[in-house]
Amino acid sequence: MDARITKPEFDSAIPSCAGTLSSAEAVRLEATRLRDEAIGRWIRSAARALFRAVAEYPRRRRVYEELSTLSDRELADIGLNRGDITHVFEDEFRARERLAANAPAKARPANAA
Repeated sequence: MDARITKPEFDSAIPSCAGTLSSAEAVRLEATRLRDEAIGRWIRSAARALFRAVAEYPRRRRVYEELSTLSDRELADIGLNRGDITHVFEDEFRARERLAANAPAKARPANAA
């Protein structure tokens, strides 16, 4: 005995409104399509991020090792301390480096003390 349903059996089980979708069914299909597209975008961005991380690893490791070999005085000259070495590649750290002691000062407003 074959448990599969043939196309004629399937068509006979559906009400006679063959060919037309109800508005609820159309909304469901559109929502499913949008969900599938979003999942596809997420998978592509995750794969891209993974590939980028694997490709950048040797460079990051080399920079980390070079910074680790510097003395505390040399690190201070470039605005770092030994604890900052592990955070060099973080986005928040990059934003903070713009405010380093040896960075050019921004112009102050005229009424600032």
